[in-house]
Amino acid sequence: MKILIFDLIGKMGHFRKIDTNSSSLSYSFPPRTTIVGILAGILGMERDSYYEVFSPNQCQIALSVRTPIRKVMQTVNYMFVKSKAHLNNSGGHTQIPLELVLPGGEEANVRYRIYFSHSDRSIYESVRGRIQSSRYVYPPYLGLSELLGQLNWGAEAEGTVMESRDAVPIHSVVRIPNLRERSIQFSKETRFLKEFMTRQFTNERMIQETDYYLFEQSRQLVAIPAVPYVSVAYGGEKENILWM
Repeated sequence: MKILIFDLIGKMGHFRKIDTNSSSLSYSFPPRTTIVGILAGILGMERDSYYEVFSPNQCQIALSVRTPIRKVMQTVNYMFVKSKAHLNNSGGHTQIPLELVLPGGEEANVRYRIYFSHSDRSIYESVRGRIQSSRYVYPPYLGLSELLGQLNWGAEAEGTVMESRDAVPIHSVVRIPNLRERSIQFSKETRFLKEFMTRQFTNERMIQETDYYLFEQSRQLVAIPAVPYVSVAYGGEKENILWM
């Protein structure tokens, strides 16, 4: 299995939670649907035209969080719109709290590593070519069009599908159902975060599938996979990943 490895980088991000209210709360990392949207955008695909092409049946995506992250809440001004007549900003403004994901520690940028594979070779090659040459039809951004980012090429590697009845280190975000119950190993250093996310849309942009995701903030998750995982070696590193 050929896998493209590249980083999504930006100063800050906002990945709006599906169950948020008027206060715009953010996930700590981009959902699968957001990553798919970024890839469709750099290829120039029209809105809502790519859900089947990038469905989990054809496209495999994994993600790891490569920098410490923190969140801050900022109040932003939006237009106050009750009818079409207010689209010229005549209705004034309303202030909405917006949660932003920022790099923690001494990091200057938020960095997410994306692992990508596709059953359609032409799409796979197109994504690789766009990222390697930094030629995008629509620029990548971290959740909001105002939060522009960049895609940094990493490597193309061969992934090996493996199974295990013993606990193994997992270096990516995982779907909780893909781990055996009560198999996660805890220590004083591990810090876990659980998120409830959309996994897939229908062609009408309706939510088709949701799931719970788990990530350990220092990528030290050790557990028994309930499904086959992928071992990938590149740049002197060897990592185990599970698809989102």
